[in-house]
Amino acid sequence: MEKQMETLAQEFIDALHSLEQGDDTEAEPLAILFSEDATLTNAALELTGKEAKGRDAILQFWVEYKNTLGQALSNFHHITMGDKAAGLFWTTEGQGPDGQPVRYHGATLLEFDQTGLITFLRGYYDTRELTVKVQSESPQ
Repeated sequence: MEKQMETLAQEFIDALHSLEQGDDTEAEPLAILFSEDATLTNAALELTGKEAKGRDAILQFWVEYKNTLGQALSNFHHITMGDKAAGLFWTTEGQGPDGQPVRYHGATLLEFDQTGLITFLRGYYDTRELTVKVQSESPQ
């Protein structure tokens, strides 16, 4: 099962990189990695008492992620795996939409169902590290 988790985690990373290196139309291939009733949350969403619930809301989250961070790219430097989950440790850096630098660190927990779809994503990071204006559409 560990090999399968590695493959599933890599699919997520590849889809995220496609979004980060492309435009917001690349959000859909990322969103389809999530189950219809998946939940996505992170530090910035929690500050506003929100979460993205369901594939449509998750798609919108990723569109806003791209529009908020501009030309930032996530470097995944450590990946851990369990039977049904993967932990991704990363640094995201680049240039925001207004030319401001972007650099912050964090970790993402991905939980998968038996079909290999993501049922839960939780992004952990310090919102104070972000230099771009972040509202509820904050990344990872």
